[in-house]
Amino acid sequence: MAVTKTHPIKSTLKAAIDYICDPDKTDGKLLVSSFGCAAETADIEFEWTRRHAIDKGTNLGRHLIQAFRPGEVSPEETHEIGMQLANEILGGEYEFVLTTHVDKGHIHNHLLWNAVKRSIT
Repeated sequence: MAVTKTHPIKSTLKAAIDYICDPDKTDGKLLVSSFGCAAETADIEFEWTRRHAIDKGTNLGRHLIQAFRPGEVSPEETHEIGMQLANEILGGEYEFVLTTHVDKGHIHNHLLWNAVKRSIT
C-alpha cells in the first residue's frame, strides 16, 4: 500500500522540479512524464500560467510524494499508478510533472503541479 504526503511549494519551484527530474534518480529520465507543459521548462510554463490567472493564491505549486514498500511494484507500475493518480485528482485542469525515483530502497513518485488552473481554450 502506498504512503502519500503533500506540501506546498512557496518559493523553490525550479529547484523542486530540477530535483524530481534528476536523471540519476529517474533511470536516465525514462521515468519522467508531464501534462500541459514540458518537464524541462515546467517552471517557466507554470509561471506563465500563474501570471495570466485571475486567482493566484500564495503557493506556486503542490508537491505530492507517493512511496511504495520495497518489491511491492516495479518502476513502470509505480509510474503508471502515479499517472492514474495525477489524472484522477487533477482532472486535466493543472499542468504537472510526474517522476518515479528508483535511487532508494523504496520506489516512489513525485508529482508536482501548478497551483493555478491552466487556461483551456
